[in-house]
Amino acid sequence: MNKAKIFIISGPSGVGKGTIIEALRKMPELSLFCAKSYTTRAERESDAEEQKYIFVDKNKFRDLEKMGEIIESNFYNNHWYGSSKSEIEKALKSGKNIVKDIDVNGGLHYKKKFSDSILIFIKSDLKDIKQRLRHRGQNSDKEIIERLKTAQKELEKEKEYHHSVINPEGHPEKAVAEIRDIIMKEIS
Repeated sequence: MNKAKIFIISGPSGVGKGTIIEALRKMPELSLFCAKSYTTRAERESDAEEQKYIFVDKNKFRDLEKMGEIIESNFYNNHWYGSSKSEIEKALKSGKNIVKDIDVNGGLHYKKKFSDSILIFIKSDLKDIKQRLRHRGQNSDKEIIERLKTAQKELEKEKEYHHSVINPEGHPEKAVAEIRDIIMKEIS
């Protein structure tokens, strides 16, 4: 039996990571487990359906860090995010391949802590990212401008990832197929 692997899916906000991961998780041949992360941001309507975050306040987040429950943490757009150590360990022990939707800096932390993790960078044109962020309707114009500035910085870190995949506007199935092939090669 092959050792369970961690697949990190990163890229700028609005690049389509959630859509891609949702499609990948529906593929039984990949057997992917989506490990939850802690966050201090407010819960959105879509979060109840996605179930990818454990919502805590800043004090609880600090307590979890002190206890060693948070593997890596990152302050992103005024909120803390951190990976749950117990979620990751439980999945790996049970032989499940893990997929994590994590920001670019968090992905690089994983690369240091889990040297055998596979980092996949998702990218899109900045105008497509802007359009997706606007379409979501979850961010103010000011927040979108900040996210685009962050996106520009994140795109510069693409070369530090093992794989880079373009998510073309309107055709996420192309990125999904490419990432599926990457994962299949890694797990077989």
